[in-house]
Amino acid sequence: MLRNYYLVIIKKDGTIIHNIFATTHKDLIAKYITPTDAREKNYFKARFRPNENIRLDDVDNYLLINSEIYFPDWFDDTFKNLIITKLKIIIKSMIVKSKKKLLLHEGVILTKNSVIEEAKHCMIFGMYDESRIEYLDETSEVKLMTDNTMITKMVDGSKVIEMRGNSKIKEMRDYARVAEMRDKAKVGKMFEHSKITVLKGNTNIMEMNDEAHAERVKHTSRVDEMHGHSTIEEMWDWSIVEKMYDYAKINFMDEDSKVMEMHGHSMIEQMHGHSIVGKLYENSLVRKIHDKAQILGDKYN
Repeated sequence: MLRNYYLVIIKKDGTIIHNIFATTHKDLIAKYITPTDAREKNYFKARFRPNENIRLDDVDNYLLINSEIYFPDWFDDTFKNLIITKLKIIIKSMIVKSKKKLLLHEGVILTKNSVIEEAKHCMIFGMYDESRIEYLDETSEVKLMTDNTMITKMVDGSKVIEMRGNSKIKEMRDYARVAEMRDKAKVGKMFEHSKITVLKGNTNIMEMNDEAHAERVKHTSRVDEMHGHSTIEEMWDWSIVEKMYDYAKINFMDEDSKVMEMHGHSMIEQMHGHSIVGKLYENSLVRKIHDKAQILGDKYN
């Protein structure tokens, strides 16, 4: 379940305060609550979100969850039903089911094979049903990608929190970032300072260039090529790197992780468990070998 989705403040007069870019209730209070509101405490904090494992576009399965100790006396059943109706309208207004040329300063949930040509300064809460974003730029953020969804190009400070279920990013550049990849999620290319924090399952990176960075690689995940100063911090459980070039670096390999070839000045700091390096070429280097880790091929100078 996405953290802090969807934050709202319910006021005694029936007003619903919300903002797609709010990360805490404090944001909403600081921006929208007046000194009189605070003094009279004529509001309460809540979240409106679906049940566990329910899609974000399934509005009929949303719950209003109180973030306070208790509901105020004025929040009776009639008032609650009115507020939930309003909240459903807010969420439904975010759902996109068609092709759009531009999203600008919007919060959306993409479904039904929707295609977005360009998203700028947006919050994409969820992508489903093979929906696609051609270009995600600057401060845009995607909370969740699943169901064969795709981003063709991510640039600058764009960010994806979680990818799973055959979702795909064709290209990541500059400071673009993916926090977590699971299942069969896939990134085609990573350039410069782009970063992936965690990969799990059968996730796949086809290519890492320059200073691209992946912190943890777990459970049969795979990197085809690493170039330049690209770095992987940790590899676990049958994860595989096909080729490493130049100054590419792996800090830690554990269990049955495997590197097929190392070229140039590429380096592995430590190998543990049953990890394997197939062949070392040129000035590539493995610093420490522990347990039953091994290098199969000879080093060629």
